[in-house]
Amino acid sequence: MIGLMIVTHETVGQANLQLIQHIFGSIPEKIAVVGVRSDDSVEQIHAEVVKNLSSLNYGNGVLILTDIFGATPCNLVRQLLKQDNIILLTGLNAPMLIKALQNFAKFDDVREFAEVVKQAAIAGIMTISNQDEL
Repeated sequence: MIGLMIVTHETVGQANLQLIQHIFGSIPEKIAVVGVRSDDSVEQIHAEVVKNLSSLNYGNGVLILTDIFGATPCNLVRQLLKQDNIILLTGLNAPMLIKALQNFAKFDDVREFAEVVKQAAIAGIMTISNQDEL
């Protein structure tokens, strides 16, 4: 099993948990959400992420999803990527989240899992106009 953590601005992660509840009917226990608020200290967030990493690592690694590359949540997590089995995937969107939740218990290779989740995120992005046939 792969550990799964969401680290986002403010309450974006909590909003994603509401989406999970809506789609799946419940929220898996083996997932952690960290919301980074503007008044949080770097030390606070660092400690919370480290605590969650240790509780989520079941031996096969942890995939961390963040909302925006280069923003504070992403940058805080990037500082912790010293282990081979921790992967950061940025650009959190609903298809990414759904794929991650459908599969985190099925994978034992965190890199392979991250690629599957990334492809779902990319595939979920569409450009549709009134000139497209549906």
